[in-house]
Formats: sequence, structure tokens, C-alpha cells
Amino acid sequence: MNLVKRILAISLLVLYINSNTELHEVLRLPLLIEHFTEHKKLVGDISFWEFLVMHYNTSASHDADDNRLPFKDPAHSFSATTLAVPIHRIILNEIVLISEVSHISSYNETFIASHLSDIFQPPRIA
Repeated sequence: MNLVKRILAISLLVLYINSNTELHEVLRLPLLIEHFTEHKKLVGDISFWEFLVMHYNTSASHDADDNRLPFKDPAHSFSATTLAVPIHRIILNEIVLISEVSHISSYNETFIASHLSDIFQPPRIA
């Protein structure tokens, strides 16, 4: 069971990397080597660096195989989806509210002593 999970995880990782990155262009490296050997046969003393400069530093196409080279075809270009979130600085100033409270009551308490006032007492522990 553990082997199946590992194979599935590796397969999904390779699928994701192949579809969302330029790793699939690495599979075209044999075409680059083959094209270099063709140029080496035509022009005897060309270095690999001169070959790369000739094919990647200029936009001119030298022959029909140039667009098959890795990282040459614009249809295979990588575009990453990014999300730019602006960072806002929030500054909170302390506001002190000064308020004056005036106590106004319209309740007039009148105390009437009666024989029922003994009933309304808080409970007592006996």
C-alpha cells in the first residue's frame, strides 16, 4: 500500500511539474545536441557557446530546425499566475473621549413603614 501511494505521489508531481513549468523543454535537449553536431559538420571550428549565441541571442532563424530547439518556441513559454496583494499600513490613533455624565433621576422614593415591611426581607440562614 505504501508503494502505491509513493508511485501515485511521484506521478502526480511529475505531471504537475511537466504541465506548469518548463521542465518539458529538457526533453528537447537531444535536439539541441543533434543540431549542434550538424553545425559542427558545416562549420568546423564553432564552439558550443558560439552556437548558443547564434541561436538564442538573435531572433533570426538560420534554418527550419531552429524552432524545434529547447526554449525557442514561444508557444511553449511559461506563464506563471501570480497574485499581488497590496500591503496597507493601518495606523490607529488613540482617541480619548471625555464625556460628562450627569445623573438625572425622576424616581421619588417614599418610605412607608408598615407591618408588611417585615415580609419583604432578604432570606436568612437559620
